[in-house]
Parts: sequence; structure tokens; C-alpha cells
Amino acid sequence: MYSEDISDSHKHVVSVLQDGVTKLPPELDEAGNVEYKTKLDNTSSHRAIHLATQLQWRLAEGDGHALYIVGVHDNGDVVGISDKEFEHTIDTLENMAQQLDNARIVSIKKRVLHDSERVVAEVRLAQKAPLPQTELRVAVLGDYGAGKSTVLGCLTHGEADDGRGKARLNLMRHQHELESGHTSSITLSTVGFDGDGRVQNYTNNRSAEHIFQRSQHVVTFIDTCGHAKHLKTTARALTGYSPHVFCVVIPADAVEVSTTTREYIQIAAALGMPLMVAVSKMDIADKAGFAALMHELLGTLDAVLPERSKCIVVNVDEHQSLADDMMRMSVVPIFTTSAVRTLGFGDLTAVLGKSLAKRVAYSTDGVKPFEFHIEHLYSIDTVGTVATGWVHSGAVAAGGAADTQQLVIGPDSSGNFVEADVSSIHTLRTPTESAKAGMSASLAIQPRSPITIQKGMVVLGADQLEAGGRRISSEFTATVTVLCSDLVKMQAVVVHIRSTYHLATIVDIGSSTELQPPGCAQATTGLRLRLSGNVRELIYPGMPVVARDGRSLTFAGRVTAAM
Repeated sequence: MYSEDISDSHKHVVSVLQDGVTKLPPELDEAGNVEYKTKLDNTSSHRAIHLATQLQWRLAEGDGHALYIVGVHDNGDVVGISDKEFEHTIDTLENMAQQLDNARIVSIKKRVLHDSERVVAEVRLAQKAPLPQTELRVAVLGDYGAGKSTVLGCLTHGEADDGRGKARLNLMRHQHELESGHTSSITLSTVGFDGDGRVQNYTNNRSAEHIFQRSQHVVTFIDTCGHAKHLKTTARALTGYSPHVFCVVIPADAVEVSTTTREYIQIAAALGMPLMVAVSKMDIADKAGFAALMHELLGTLDAVLPERSKCIVVNVDEHQSLADDMMRMSVVPIFTTSAVRTLGFGDLTAVLGKSLAKRVAYSTDGVKPFEFHIEHLYSIDTVGTVATGWVHSGAVAAGGAADTQQLVIGPDSSGNFVEADVSSIHTLRTPTESAKAGMSASLAIQPRSPITIQKGMVVLGADQLEAGGRRISSEFTATVTVLCSDLVKMQAVVVHIRSTYHLATIVDIGSSTELQPPGCAQATTGLRLRLSGNVRELIYPGMPVVARDGRSLTFAGRVTAAM
């Protein structure tokens, strides 16, 4: 369960355990897995939280290992402490490890200073090997003002809303979002479930890292924008963030099912996605208006998804069967919720806790080809470029692919790929040696040749560029559901592919039922599209595409072939 092999990132010329040593190099505050502590006793609750967070950081710096040197000042002076102070220090270190819930003291080695009864020590700590985890990604969609962020704020923080949007403040990232109350960016939030099915959120955990460490099943919510002026951002969430489930939020006080809500239901059908509906703001709904809204909603679902049953969920016991039916796309569960009264979230959370992503789409065996889609990028001084995203197939280990295949990254605008290495990996904010299919991951990527890494790029095995119908092309065919007025040849649209988008031209239009999702009653259209500006992309069959024209969605569907 624990590794005994400690790899110290802070190398000492001398050890505090060596006789006669009175001075060590100064502590490195901003890097490394080595921490100096004179002593730890009489710690307050606030101080204990700070110390546990500090230990978590040192463990992350040491890839799951940390070394605490006791009886030494930060400047390296070896002063020693009494036996009683030493006992209190060890007790505090044990409490710090217990707070993290995934670490323990591996070894304690001490030395008594000459001409004194004071002691110094090296205390080594290690992280527990991570539990096998599953992850479900839920795209939360809805019209402007539907209450998406408020619902997620209640789910992830377990706090009631005050009726004026207090709960949503926990999710908003920008000052203008706080001021306007409306989301303009993609926000990821998390709820976890431990081995016994208990919910892990910010009610009983102090950080996202703590939630991940205590969870065996993680639900990642992708909060999208409702306003039409941010449609580009919402479209990127649909194609680039690899959701497994669509959750459409509808306010209970709405007078009708909006055009935007209808489009999201149509997109779920066009992409063949499991769908759930969360009705928000039940505390301000009146019976007559709510009854009319539900009648219209059920009618819309029946028209778009006639093969799926519809189920209004109220205090059900069979959460597992409901979750299985939803993921098999045989039922659309409808949950009624109130963020002010915190009603309806128990059933919603329980169903998500039992829902597992379809693994048939992923090659989880480490010998399968590795494929990773980049969603977001960061630049870290000590690491370089770090890409976050989703592992679609295979596995990768720090230093290379699990089956030693050469990795490449791309394409750039000309369709070029370059060889690359992966130097370190985090999954769910925890340092790991590898990342496998069906999980979020952060990869430190080091290209071997110059290339500007961008969102929407792919990291995969070099021998997979032409496998499985993949082609680097500027032209492709797709089977889509039209969401607006009729399309015409040579019409220009903006096409979203993974986490990027390009201007494209519709070069041909024809009817098609190929790749039509099961249970979808909508008419589908076969399109042939050409990316403008000599742009070339990695295209493959089954890849989701969403197109927009200004502030309206044009069509949604999946690629049938690359030309």
C-alpha cells in the first residue's frame, strides 16, 4: 500500500544523522520534498490545517514522498529538541498524515547531539497508492438564468442558496462573473464517492485534492455558459471536454421550454448521449405553471427521443437500475430541485454516484494505442508546458508510453505532428506514474521539435496517425442534425472540433441515416465540409462536431469519414 523508496529532490552534502554535523544547507521554500522543522507542538486547529496542506505540497514535490528533518532551523542550523518535544512533533506529523487520509510515516531515524540530551531526526513520509478510480463527466447545459451554477454550487459545496445566487459564487472564476451573476467560461467542479458510496464534497473535505484522494468514483461537472454571446465557449465544452452525460437545467418558473433548451436536447440526440434533466427553482414555481411546463417538456422529449422512457424521479430506491438505464440511453430521468430548500439533490447525487461511463469506447489495456486530447494549457516555470485533458485510449507512463511507443503531438495549422515526451503526470491532481484511458490527466509535455502547443491538439502514438480511419485532412463528411434553418451549399459556418474551432464551408449536402444515433427521431443530413485557410486537422470517424453561425447553433453530429 505504501512505497518505502524515498527519492529526495533536495540533496544534502551531509545528513543530520551524521555525528558532528551542526549545519545543513538552507531549506528550499519553493521547491523540493524536504521540510525543516525545529519542533511541532501546541498547534492550533488553523495551524494544523496549514501544516497538512504543506505536507501535501511536499509529497507532490517528491512524487508521493517527503522528508521532514526535525530539530533544524530553516537556515540549516542544527539545534535539536528535547525528548518530550520530539514526541509531540511525531504526534503532530502523524496527525498531519491522518488529515490527508492517504499518507503515513514510513520511517523515523534520530540522533542524540553530543554534549546534550537534545535530539534531531529524519522522518520519512509516503503517500498511499491511489485507489482504482472511475470518472464520469457531466456537461451541465441550460438557458441564460436557468440556475446551472447555483445547482452545481449546492451539489459540490452542500450549502443552501439564499435565493440571490450565493451558492453559485463558489464556482465563478472572474470578477465580471461575480458582478453579473452569469457564467462566461467553462468551470469544472467535482463530487466524489468513496468505496461505501458516501458523498465527498466540500462539506466534508477542505480541498479538491482531498476529495479525489478519498473517492473511488468521481463526477466532474462541466459548467457551461447560457448566454448566446458565449456560445463559442459552450460549443467547445461539448466537443472538447469529452462529456459522458448531458444534464439540461430548466427553471421551474419558466413559461415554456426555450429554444436553447430544445437545441440542447436535440444535440444530445444527435450525438447519441445519455441525457438527464434537472428542474431548478422549485421553491418559486406555482402548480399550474409547473404542470404546463412539464407537459411541454415531456412532449419535447417524446418528439426528439421517442425510444427513451421518461421518468420523474421523486424519492426512488432503485438508483442503480435508474443509473444503468440512463447510461444505456433507455430512459431520461427528470429531477426536481430547489437550491434554497436543498430538495431533490439526494436522488440526483445518488444516480450520478452509480453511473459509470461506457468503457467500450476506451482501450484501457496499457498495450493499446495511447490517445490524449488537450483541453487546457498552463506554463509552469520549473516544469514547462502542462496540458490538461482526457485520456481516450491506452496508457502513458512518465518518460514515455506504457508500451514504449513513440509519442507525437499535433496537429498545427498545417497538419504537422512532432515527436514529444511526457516527463511527469498528475491524475485528479495527484502525482502518478501513469495515466490510463477514461480519466482526466495533466501531462508535462516536452516536444522534441519546435511547435506551439494549443488547445485541441492530440498526443498519441506515432504509428496511430493513419489508424482507425484517422487522417490529417482539411475535408470530411459528417452525419448531422440541423438545428436552424435549412443549410445551403457553400454556406460558411464555424465548426468546433475537439477544443478548437475553424471556419468551414459546406461543399455538399445530401440525406443520410449513416451513424444515426439509436432512438433519435430527428432527420439527419449528410454534409461534406472543407476547412478554410488551408487548415488541416486530425479527423476520424465518430468524432463529434458542432457548428455555429454567429450566436446560433447550426448543426451537431459526428464525422463519418475524412477525405
